[in-house]
Amino acid sequence: MTDLASTRVLLVDGSQLITEGLRISLHRTHCFRVVGIAHTVADAARCLRSVLVDLVVTDFDVPGAGPLRTVRDTAQLRPNARVVVLSNADSSSWARAALDAGAVAYLLKTSPVAELLPLIAAAVRGAPATIDARVGSLARLPARMPPPAALGRLSAREFDVLAEMAKGLDNARIAQRLFISNDTVKTHVKAILRKLGARDRAHAVAMVLGESSEAFVAT
Repeated sequence: MTDLASTRVLLVDGSQLITEGLRISLHRTHCFRVVGIAHTVADAARCLRSVLVDLVVTDFDVPGAGPLRTVRDTAQLRPNARVVVLSNADSSSWARAALDAGAVAYLLKTSPVAELLPLIAAAVRGAPATIDARVGSLARLPARMPPPAALGRLSAREFDVLAEMAKGLDNARIAQRLFISNDTVKTHVKAILRKLGARDRAHAVAMVLGESSEAFVAT
């Protein structure tokens, strides 16, 4: 499909602020028709069953199920629709997992809108699989390297914390970047270690990214 004005879009994100901002931006810039907005996996599935869509723009981990569930639901319910994943995580492993699940693009939410919209439009036009240029190189990864199944038990905020841990940030810096308290970060880190069965934070990151633990120790 190349007629952007006739593109029917489903927006899926736990944040109403994000979906509303995307709706306005997509309509103003490319005249996309947003035919559905969902804030949970269940809502997204209902929209996919009841409304014809050409494009799904979804968060990596929508509330209500494990990561990428909406990508997989789209592949099953609307196989002709293209899926763009938006994420806070600068993770080549998660980008690979998104493409393996059926997405055509993995883009970072922190990107300027002026950069995001052309990439979304290119996805509609049938561009090859796209990964945000700021995501780590995929060259060192195997062809298929999905995150461990235990990741499905992490909450969206725990994913955010884990993504910052993967950058080697300590609790104080993570708290600053995510606008939460140090105690909240500590609580999330403990939950991440427990759910992943990791010995420590370095082990948790290594489990996800397949890297040497020493590379991710936050001092």
